[in-house]
Amino acid sequence: MPDILTLKASLAGQIIEDVSFEGLNPSQYAVALAGSRREPRYKDGGFFVFNDLLPGDYKLQIFGERYQRQEFNVTLPFAPVVLEQPGDNELAVVVKNTSTQGGVNKINFNEAVSLRQGIRKGSTVIGPAGFNTKLAASLDAGKVKSANLLTVAGLANGSIVRIIRNKSIRLRFDPYHPAPPEITSVVGKVITAGQQARALAGAKARITQVNAANVALETVAGVKLATVGTGNNKIILGTERDLMTFVNQNGDYCLYFNRADILSVTVETSLNGFQTATQTKNLIARARNRADFPLTKV
Repeated sequence: MPDILTLKASLAGQIIEDVSFEGLNPSQYAVALAGSRREPRYKDGGFFVFNDLLPGDYKLQIFGERYQRQEFNVTLPFAPVVLEQPGDNELAVVVKNTSTQGGVNKINFNEAVSLRQGIRKGSTVIGPAGFNTKLAASLDAGKVKSANLLTVAGLANGSIVRIIRNKSIRLRFDPYHPAPPEITSVVGKVITAGQQARALAGAKARITQVNAANVALETVAGVKLATVGTGNNKIILGTERDLMTFVNQNGDYCLYFNRADILSVTVETSLNGFQTATQTKNLIARARNRADFPLTKV
């Protein structure tokens, strides 16, 4: 009988915490493949891997006691797959200006940023119009206001660049658990209007204005980034996912950020078959701010 060669695939990834960007310990989260009996192997730093998988379609589930559940549809080819969410483990900045002096190519940022985790030399830097280079010097944790790149040719002032730390998946905090003390959050319930109110699971809640200015989405190399302001006053609020969430089975939503200069937000909630509703909320920094939404049927 001729030998039969069975080709197998693997799926790996890194799970990091929101805000701190630190890899989670295996005791803090779990991953599973729906419909598969394969058990993952975990490693410190948030790394996991499934080995000896047959190529095909899978649903990866990621969950933890403090974190919002995430699911990914994954198609495995014969080659190993490293799962990621682009935008989750990187630094996105607005370029104030560029300079080249003594062989050093530098970009200065519109605003200084606080790095929780450093970014190593050689990391990929991508921007608009196909801009692609490498970080020429490591960025250390702490306040950072510039970066040295291998080249700045073709990079215009006001451009957004993404400095990619690693391929990872960032877990957002669950609304039922305390967030880190530096977090400002907006939480609430989305329910049907009327006396017999019920939770509207699956409704979308998103921030549309910050400090009375409209939030814009700019796509940089396939990732949608939320910004506010223009020119040298433009700031990056995060990815589109950072300003949007879906209501859970109990009708609860939670939006949060760690910028102290956000004094007010406008939150919009929407669901097919219901009228869209908005609320503008003045915020108490580093506290849970509440905005409930009773939605009326169309």
